[in-house]
Amino acid sequence: MNEAWPQRYKERRFGLLLAILLVLLAGPPILIGFGLSAVWFDGLMSVLMLAAIVSLCFEPQQRIFALLLGIPSILLSLGGHLLPGAIAAWPLFLGHLCEVLFLFGSAVLIVKSLFGSRSISFDSILGAVCGYLFLGLGWAVLYAMIESLRPGSFEIDQSLAPVGEAARPLSDVLTYYSFVTLTTVGYGDVVPISAATRTCAWIEAITGQFYLAVIVAGLVSLLVTRKRTPQDSGEVDSE
Repeated sequence: MNEAWPQRYKERRFGLLLAILLVLLAGPPILIGFGLSAVWFDGLMSVLMLAAIVSLCFEPQQRIFALLLGIPSILLSLGGHLLPGAIAAWPLFLGHLCEVLFLFGSAVLIVKSLFGSRSISFDSILGAVCGYLFLGLGWAVLYAMIESLRPGSFEIDQSLAPVGEAARPLSDVLTYYSFVTLTTVGYGDVVPISAATRTCAWIEAITGQFYLAVIVAGLVSLLVTRKRTPQDSGEVDSE
């Protein structure tokens, strides 16, 4: 029974991870409405990081990556809020940097595992969705890091300004802008005006389109392979 539990979780891990991701994405607007501080955002991110670490611990390569970046990110991000004043700046910055690397790396590992599997399942499709959301969250954290280093890197519409004034790692406005850019919608109510944010914006737009193209190609390839395999094996048997 103990051996069956990890296997059952492995088969459904991305579904659980996607549920946590959706809570994390829907959480900031709710938390902002209640006037809660940035600590709660980092707390939600830590829950996501823990879930992602568990989901990526079934293969040695993924386990090493998850532990090397995931654990330091949680410790630095949450520990930084316990330190006073300016002392907390560097631990928080390093923690958010680890978050960016972890989120981007997790998306790559999920795609790699998808292409490495011999069959396609509903959970693997959910994993591809998780990878896409990881990209959006990673860029949101990166935008917040740039804004903290260079305030005024974004020109924000007046309707969003009260939210945008608080440059938090997963603030509602930067997460919104990140996914609008990732999907190449571009409403124009948040505009990058610094060289760093403009560069990140076009790289994110290309990354989002490239990710979708790669995922679609991979899923089609797996479906074609699954359909051909029984026929090929039948031909071998008949010979």
